[in-house]
Amino acid sequence: MIIEELKRRWWKKVTENNLENIEVTVKVRGLSPEEAIGRPTQKDFPLYRGREVMIQAEFKGAFGQAYTDEPSYYEGTLKNIQQLKLFTNRNRALFIAVANATYRYLGLVTGTVHCKNMGPELCGRKIAEYLASNISSEAKILMIGFQPAIAQYLSSKFRNFRVTDMDPTNIGQVKRGVLIESYEMNAEAIAWSDVILATGSSIVNNSIDDILSLGKRKKLIFYGVTIASAVYEFNLERLCFESS
Repeated sequence: MIIEELKRRWWKKVTENNLENIEVTVKVRGLSPEEAIGRPTQKDFPLYRGREVMIQAEFKGAFGQAYTDEPSYYEGTLKNIQQLKLFTNRNRALFIAVANATYRYLGLVTGTVHCKNMGPELCGRKIAEYLASNISSEAKILMIGFQPAIAQYLSSKFRNFRVTDMDPTNIGQVKRGVLIESYEMNAEAIAWSDVILATGSSIVNNSIDDILSLGKRKKLIFYGVTIASAVYEFNLERLCFESS
């Protein structure tokens, strides 16, 4: 599992920088929708609909975030985090938020805090413009994990565009002009695609290994803040234009 390897590499960096012996408390808490995403003009983002929550870890003044459907409050040391078993979305989200905060503190990554207000819409437009300028308009684009603004702008640029999602309230619905398919279609949709744009929260919901395996011969790009530390460690591509 990629998250287990990330945990091993994260802990190596912790010990190399003598952080495991510092008496520092890592605090993790869920953010309200307004704290996480501000006040976007449209309220169809998962954070506003209550299906997911953004948790935030703070380590020595550095912040790291992660999307999860199993939010929890946590206080403990890095040693405590290292001992977590990554068998649940709750524990994976805790670890990822802390890893992102740690890597941010060490100056290894940026873009670990979600954009707010007009940021999600602007990021969606920039992602679509970036892909349109680098990929043929006839390319088959698959988005794994529905993000309304990105989907809307990509559908306006590419006629061969599909979206899959895990949220049962989205599946089978047309959102922002796009039909949302079930994540159970991922294998077929990945085989169909030329380019995959996958949510970084796949590392929390435990779907990332299948995406990496099935998409290894495709152009694979992740989006969002959750995947920041993993992108650094595994030389993955990420688009996240408005995060801080």
